[in-house]
Amino acid sequence: MAKKMVLMFIVFLLWLPGKTQASAPYDTYTINPDGEWMLTQDAYLPTGMINGLASIGNTEGVGKEKLQPFSQPEDIFIDRKDQIYVADAGNGRIAVLSPDGTYSRSIGKGVLTQPTGVFVKENGHVFVADYGSQKLFEFDAKGKKVNEFGKPESVLFGKDTNFVPKKVIVDKRGNLYAVLEGSVEGLAQFSSKGEFLGYFGANQTGFDLKRKVQDVLYTKEQMKKLESKQPPSASNLAIDDEGLIYTSTTGAKTESIKKLNISGSNLIPSVMGSDSLSDVTVDFMGNIYSVDGEFGYIYEYDSEGNLIFTFSGEDSGNQRLGLTKSPSGIAVNSKGRVFVLDKQRGAIQVFQPTAYANLVHKAMSYYSEGRYEKSEVYWKEVLKYNSMFGLAHQGMGMAALKKGNYEEALERFSISKDMEGYSTAYWEIRRKWMLEHTSSFIIAGAVLLAAYFLMRRLYRKKGLGAGVMNQWQAMKKERYISQFLQSFRIMRHPIEGYWELIQRGKGSVFMATILYVLLVAVYFIDLIYTNFLFSAEDPDNIRLFNELWKVLVPIAVWIIANYLVSTINDGKGKLRDVYIGTAYAFSPYIFLGIPIAIVSNGLTLMESVIYDISRYGMMVWTALLMFLMVKEIHRFELGQTVKNILLTFAGMGILGLIGFMMFGLTNQLYDFVDAILSEVKARV
Repeated sequence: MAKKMVLMFIVFLLWLPGKTQASAPYDTYTINPDGEWMLTQDAYLPTGMINGLASIGNTEGVGKEKLQPFSQPEDIFIDRKDQIYVADAGNGRIAVLSPDGTYSRSIGKGVLTQPTGVFVKENGHVFVADYGSQKLFEFDAKGKKVNEFGKPESVLFGKDTNFVPKKVIVDKRGNLYAVLEGSVEGLAQFSSKGEFLGYFGANQTGFDLKRKVQDVLYTKEQMKKLESKQPPSASNLAIDDEGLIYTSTTGAKTESIKKLNISGSNLIPSVMGSDSLSDVTVDFMGNIYSVDGEFGYIYEYDSEGNLIFTFSGEDSGNQRLGLTKSPSGIAVNSKGRVFVLDKQRGAIQVFQPTAYANLVHKAMSYYSEGRYEKSEVYWKEVLKYNSMFGLAHQGMGMAALKKGNYEEALERFSISKDMEGYSTAYWEIRRKWMLEHTSSFIIAGAVLLAAYFLMRRLYRKKGLGAGVMNQWQAMKKERYISQFLQSFRIMRHPIEGYWELIQRGKGSVFMATILYVLLVAVYFIDLIYTNFLFSAEDPDNIRLFNELWKVLVPIAVWIIANYLVSTINDGKGKLRDVYIGTAYAFSPYIFLGIPIAIVSNGLTLMESVIYDISRYGMMVWTALLMFLMVKEIHRFELGQTVKNILLTFAGMGILGLIGFMMFGLTNQLYDFVDAILSEVKARV
């Protein structure tokens, strides 16, 4: 008997959450300022596992209970007192555990059949989504049933619509929000009396290229035979103290996590994560946690949706503490401990934040309150652990900005890629610089303007500088200089300029090649020196060959496709003419690309309209010259030109497809020959 008692005591201890930290059987990752995954120090360590066997308690109205481990648990919730509630679907109950994981009592035994969602209000009332009975239940703090809601009779809900609740939350007004199985309209919203109020926060299907092509090519009858494209329904939901609702979605390519305001608008449209999330929760600081139901990864985000950490993973069969088999729920208590419900194991994995994570959370707490200088001390400590932690540099930048140290703030925001902060810091630096130097620029400008008009007057009256002007006029008649200056002629008078280019020999293959070289050079300077506020490219990640491929291949395909299409459609231009004319069409970009890139470095986000107008104006100008080039070189009418350009784009698509196929066949041939040679070498 004594041996049995000892054995039971040992089992009891094993299932309690551990107090000591073990080494993690997984790596922890974060996102660097360039948006790339990077290893970082452990943020959470596994400390124990709970499966409901910790103790046997009494339940209201049920009496002494048999020892029952969790069976197919579906959802987990932690209240303000850190009590743990588990929707124990296989046992038809809500299991309640104390903060240390000790089993306390059950709710809904004999009432619930297959609970899959649980939520607890501040007053202790427990709301349950019961998948088995297809109802929503409300229990009071003592576990007594006080309400149940079945399928609403409202016409708005629909007579033929299935009512199969899976998850539930309740807002401060008492309204219920439920995830219904198969519902694509969004979350079903009910009043505290169970009246259907409508749908909320529906997911979107997103752009589907295959579907768009089918819409164009298929008949109505064929489209009816295709399965309708429906948006995925939410997998779980949560609510924070401000009443903002969070949803996770399995199968969503975008918006896998949504943070919905009262109007149903998503406040974090893009997050780094997974498309197989089974649950989402939010802690008292507003940090968001989610768990991947397929691969077991746990994600932590700040309130803006920026990824902080991702850790844990899938257990491949080694039964390692900290790895999961089929996680179905996640919750966080007031001490920052993360509880992950494992459906397949029938247990709760517990993760304790490390000193590193606590530093990050402390810094973020002060940061979110606007106490940037207070957070600076903690951000400095965080950077000792990880010097490329983007949020730390952002926090340091805000602290420097608050103290008026704009140069340091600019550097920090540049590292963290915080565009808004960088723009604010630069605006302050520029304002200070302009106050110090504006008078000097006004005087210098006035002097230069006066000198210009004086020289102009002396040239007209006295002939001063006539020798220089005569030499310049003579140089303009030189062959290659004349051909180069023809670019400016085409930019100002494109119709006459293209006629002179072809008919009077004002262009050549040599000069066109020079222009293509200049085009590539300007492209690289543009990439490198454009202010990162207006550039999507990181200069550190630029690869010469890749960028050359992006520029030269489309131009080459355009030239070939346009010549072939124009030949079929009685175009007069030769391949040589298309090659030359295309080069000159890029003149606006060649001559304005670098000045616009330089000017961008003197602008902030508040003046982005200046950059946008300049950039798009240059692009439209280039497109217009390209259009007129096709018209004038091939001697088309307006309608023929439009048709020719559309066919050219189609031809480019065909050439691209042929090139892709040839590339694939070449690779297969190479692999085949390599395999034969390897076999021959092995036999010899």
